[in-house]
Formats: sequence, structure tokens, C-alpha cells
Amino acid sequence: MPLSLRERLTMLLPPSVFYRQRIAQEARTGEPELAVLAELMPHGGIAVDVGANVGFFAYALADIADRVFAFEPNPDYAFFARWMLRGRAEVREIALSAMSGHGTLYVPLSDKGVLLHLAGSLQRRHSQFRNVKTYDVAVRTLDELGLAGVRFLKADVESGEREVLDGARTTIARDRPIILLELLSGTHENPAAETTAICESFGYEALLIQHGEKIAALPAVTGLGKNTSWGTDIESRNVLFVPR
Repeated sequence: MPLSLRERLTMLLPPSVFYRQRIAQEARTGEPELAVLAELMPHGGIAVDVGANVGFFAYALADIADRVFAFEPNPDYAFFARWMLRGRAEVREIALSAMSGHGTLYVPLSDKGVLLHLAGSLQRRHSQFRNVKTYDVAVRTLDELGLAGVRFLKADVESGEREVLDGARTTIARDRPIILLELLSGTHENPAAETTAICESFGYEALLIQHGEKIAALPAVTGLGKNTSWGTDIESRNVLFVPR
């Protein structure tokens, strides 16, 4: 199923208009890091956007990093992002995970037949949807791509964030990038345990962006009492990891 009519019409907009509006919207509705991105990561080097969707993080990162690599296995969204980014980022139509090979991207459909691209995952997590569309996709690890000088790594892959990190262990150990992971969207059974395990395994400290400030993540995530920040005082769906 191709992009919706609205999404295809959006591709007629100047990229700067589309992305500025989308970035402002996302910053208000679960991605507050976009508003302070220049303060979170060092300038220069390489930024990696895993699960790039339509490319709004990649667009913002291009103002800070020397090069941006955006990975989006959904062919419809990879096409959209490549067209709209127009060279600001290198868009690769592959999934990143812990091992290389081939996989299936599961994209659920609503009861009205709308393709829910945002929920696409290599793992069929969204059991509440009766119908899904599948894509055969190439899967790689970040380590095998040979990117050196990675200063920022963002992953939003609907519960596969830890697998992305496991496939990037050499890169992370060498470059010690800032890492931003979507862990508070309801796809992880226990975000606090996941956050703790990542900190211990990779030697990082976990933070949240709240009202433009950094706060300790674990007390806030534990205090949620559920696996999502929706409907709570926590602004972000993401956890920020900084090297110790």
C-alpha cells in the first residue's frame, strides 16, 4: 500500500516548511529533545537516525552534524524521506538490529484499512490489530557499516532499540556517542529495567528531557507505574543516554 494522498501531497511542499512544522509539532508531543538538540550533542562528526520515519530527526541533525545517516526499512517512508531531505542526510532503506540478514517488517492496518507506518516493527508487537502488511527488508548491524566518528545515535524502532545497540557495540565503545532511544511509548514491557540494563551494559547514565532540562531518568521512569509516558507529566517518549 503506497503513501496516503495527504502524504503524497505533502511531498509538494518545500522541505524547510514541512520539516519546521513537523519538528515543532513533535517537540510538543513527545520529542522535546528536538527543541534542544544543539545542546544535547556535540557539533560535527556523524549522526545516525535509526527508524528515521519521514526524516524529521535527520533534518534537524543535519544542522549540527557533518554527516547524517538515516535508516528506514519501510520503502514508502524511505522514499518520502529521501525526496524531502534532498541530500541533507543519506537515507538507506535497511533495518538495523543485532545481526545481519533479512527480516520482515510488520506494519499494522487500522480497522479502516489505514496503514499505520509509525508502528512498523521487525517484531509483530501490535496484537490489537487484526491485519498487517509485511515487507521483506534487509537487516544490518551498525558496526558492519564502518561509520567512524559517530557522535549521536537515535533509535526509534518499536521495541527493537536494544537490538540496535547490541549491533553497535564496537561503534559505541569506540566513539561513545550520545544515545537517544524511544523506550516510553508502550512497546517495552519494563522501561525501567531496560534503561538500567543499557546503563550497566554500555557504561552510560540515563536522563530525561523535561521542560528543557535534564533530569535523572530512572526515578521518573519507575514512578510512571506503566510503560508509557502518555497521559503523564513526563514530556518525552525517549530516554537520553550519556557516557559516564
